[in-house]
Amino acid sequence: MRILMIAPQPFFTPRGTPFSIRARIQGLAALGHSVDLVTYHAGEDISLPGLRIYRTPWIPWVRKVPIGPSCTKVFLDILLFGLAVSRLLSQRYDVIHTHEEAGLVGAIFARWVRAQHLYDMHSSLPQQFANFNTYNYALIVKLFELLERFVICRADAVITVCPELSQRVATIDKDRPCFLIENAI
Repeated sequence: MRILMIAPQPFFTPRGTPFSIRARIQGLAALGHSVDLVTYHAGEDISLPGLRIYRTPWIPWVRKVPIGPSCTKVFLDILLFGLAVSRLLSQRYDVIHTHEEAGLVGAIFARWVRAQHLYDMHSSLPQQFANFNTYNYALIVKLFELLERFVICRADAVITVCPELSQRVATIDKDRPCFLIENAI
């Protein structure tokens, strides 16, 4: 299978989600699939079988991407989503595998390009606003709750990294296929 993976992360950087993304790519490659990864400009290039990396344009004033919600990530996500759409227009993919907020791209475009959408849920986006105490305003949290619901309900399947997220998916859509793959060293 040909997979478009969209990761709003500085890949590869040695921290939580990028480790998980690398493990997913290694697993997919071991099964004989090819992965085109769309990610931020920041991060270290790594070589894995079956992997091609496509990066957003280099932004000189963004050397490090903070963990959690930020204005920097909003700007980078706009570039990332544009790059992802450009890949979808130029190449046929069987699966769109999205991480975090990139799930929105998969939810919108998967049916349009006749691909399956696999949403890799590393956290609950509305909960991040409270956890990081950033942009923790009722209207923003409500908007992200609606977006999270939309992404989960439009995904063909969801991967979660902890039982709490699996419960959240079941609360939103009890019939949605959901698979727990806990992060491990």
